[in-house]
Amino acid sequence: MRSALISPHRSLVGKRAQPKGMTSTRLSDDIRQHIESEALDIFTSMSNAGQPLAKTLAAIFLSGMNAAREASK
Repeated sequence: MRSALISPHRSLVGKRAQPKGMTSTRLSDDIRQHIESEALDIFTSMSNAGQPLAKTLAAIFLSGMNAAREASK
């Protein structure tokens, strides 16, 4: 049973997932680390405030959308 769960993962090794209808971009390590840091800060703040996971993930998503909008100006 376990091998059935592992085999699809191994078939994807080395391939990049391309979400349907979306584009992807390469980020430098500095930018990626900054984005990760922001997401972790939001996650920590929301978790410490006792907010549910759904609100926490929504806050992270909206923060990223806001940053993308500002960057595209």
